[in-house]
Amino acid sequence: MKRKHSTFHEQHIDAQVGISDSSKKALYRSSLNALVILAISLLVNLAIRIDFSVLKHGLGETSITEVLQLLMLIVSTTSFYLVLRERKDLSHAATLIFGFLAVLTIREMDAWFDILFHGAWVLPALVVTITCCAYAFRRHTGTINQMATILDVRHMNTLIGGVVLLVVFSRLYGMGSFWQSVMHEYYVREVKDVSEEAMELLCYCLITLGAVKTRLTLKHKTV
Repeated sequence: MKRKHSTFHEQHIDAQVGISDSSKKALYRSSLNALVILAISLLVNLAIRIDFSVLKHGLGETSITEVLQLLMLIVSTTSFYLVLRERKDLSHAATLIFGFLAVLTIREMDAWFDILFHGAWVLPALVVTITCCAYAFRRHTGTINQMATILDVRHMNTLIGGVVLLVVFSRLYGMGSFWQSVMHEYYVREVKDVSEEAMELLCYCLITLGAVKTRLTLKHKTV
C-alpha cells in the first residue's frame, strides 16, 4: 500500500515539473524536420504538375522541374564551398565533397554544354575532379580525419541517403527497358520521364537539405 502511495506521489511530482527544455527542443526539431520533408514532397509534386498540367510543355531543360534540380545542386555545392572557406581545419575534405557536388551540377547542365559539342560537360567536370582531388590529397591522412569529422554530423546521413537514392535507385528505376517491360505495347516515354524526373528532384532536395544543415552545424561547431 505504501509503495502504491509512493508511486502515485512520484507521478504527481513529475506532472508538476512539466516538460523540460531539452524535450521541447527535441519536439521542435522533429516537428520542423517533418514540416521541411512535407514542403519538399509538395514542391516536387507541384513542379511536375505545373510542367504537365498547367504549362503543358513537358520536361525540357527550361521546365520548372529541371530548373529546380539545377537550383538544388547549386545550393548544395555552395554550402560546401562555404564550409571549406569558413572551416580551414576541414578544407581538404570539404573540397572533395564540394568537387563531387560541382560535378553533379555540371552533369545536370549537359544540355547547355552540348551547344558547344556533344559531351562537352565532361571537360569541365574533369578539371574540377582533378583540381579538387589534387588539393584534397596533398594531406591524405589529414583529409581522412577531416572527412570523419564531417561525416560525424548527423545531417550528412540525409545527404548520403539522397546521393545513394539518386545514383542507384533512380537510375535503375528510370531504365527504359524496365518501363517497356511494365507497359508493353502501351509504353510511353513521357510516363517514364515524369516518374524518373520526380524521383531525381526528390533526391536533389534531400541532398540540399543535408548539405545546408551540415554547413550550419559545422559553422557553429568547434573541433
